[in-house]
Amino acid sequence: MALRSTVALGSIFAGALALWFAIHHVPWLGPALADGVRAVVGPKPVAWAEDTFYGWQDRWNRWRYGDSKPVSYWAASSASGSAPVASEPAPPVPSGDGGAGVNGFPPAAFTPPSDRVAGPGDGQWVPAMTAPEGGKVVLYKTMVHPDPKRPFAALAIVAMEMQGIRLHAVAGTVEPRSKDGAKDKRPGLVEASDADNLLAAFNGGFLTIHGHYGMMVDGTRIGDPRPTSCTVAIYRDGTVRVRSWPELEPTESQMVAFRQTPQCLVEQGRVNPALHADNTSWGAAVGGATVIRRSAIGLSQDGRILFFGMGDALTVKSIADGMMAAGAYDIAQLDVNHSFPRFMFYQKKSGAPGEFTVTGLVPGFTFQTGDYIKTPSFRDFFYVTLKAPPTT
Repeated sequence: MALRSTVALGSIFAGALALWFAIHHVPWLGPALADGVRAVVGPKPVAWAEDTFYGWQDRWNRWRYGDSKPVSYWAASSASGSAPVASEPAPPVPSGDGGAGVNGFPPAAFTPPSDRVAGPGDGQWVPAMTAPEGGKVVLYKTMVHPDPKRPFAALAIVAMEMQGIRLHAVAGTVEPRSKDGAKDKRPGLVEASDADNLLAAFNGGFLTIHGHYGMMVDGTRIGDPRPTSCTVAIYRDGTVRVRSWPELEPTESQMVAFRQTPQCLVEQGRVNPALHADNTSWGAAVGGATVIRRSAIGLSQDGRILFFGMGDALTVKSIADGMMAAGAYDIAQLDVNHSFPRFMFYQKKSGAPGEFTVTGLVPGFTFQTGDYIKTPSFRDFFYVTLKAPPTT
């Protein structure tokens, strides 16, 4: 009997490990499994299971890595990482006075939030993407380790100069759900007219079931805005703002799109007090202290630089700390969990119209080269285009 019990427990444990491995290596499995179970038992049991498993994973990683060197997404000496850049990239931007580039872009190098786990190259901006024509660097990136307790917690951040780019929001073919259940015209793709100037694309917000956060695209509401929600607003003149909805509501008529998230992590330079608590608001259903893959979007104080951050083994506090250190003044968390945060660079292939070389910001997430441009996304996303030069 004891032998049978031991074998049974061992089988259950092995099965759980195999399932956990599969969820992290088969892109569709985790979301499909979670959605299926959620449909039967509701979101709370699924959230409990996610919290429990991620807690075990965090304890394992803390034991495994201990005082190891910080985990890195790319070599500190690399100015290109995995993204396509000019053949002779500029060196990292130095720290100190005069470190920032022309008109404050790229941003000046910054001091990492924690010396204890800072890695080589933390806070140094390096070229990440060049313009299709002319070779000018239009996107920069950096890496930071924002959690002093976890050298394996890493955050990659992309900086984009608003003067040279435009941000676009796209509703997925399914998510977020339409407020009236109508099947609107939702191709879930980058606009064909924007393909020639496409630079990058990244994930949007939570599933509708996780908070019922609002969205508007092309002036049409898909879901009504929530008054307590942080909102990424895109205006007709190309301006972007990240603020709580009551601050933006009076300007809705000037918007072309908005996407809501949970409460702002940081607003006007002030950290949300709830970040210091195990608040479920920023994890869809899992706790804010849960250590998972997370993503966020932010703006500099003058609104001239847009930031996107994604990384692994992050709490809401650590992703906010990392984004603030980089220069973000208003910050909203986007999607979370292993399968959903993503950022891809798109570089046109010479002599092949409509074809792109697609590379990821960080390793560890799976994508197809046709994502967002040929294969419709069932979830919402953002994309970035090079701003067209003014006509004369």
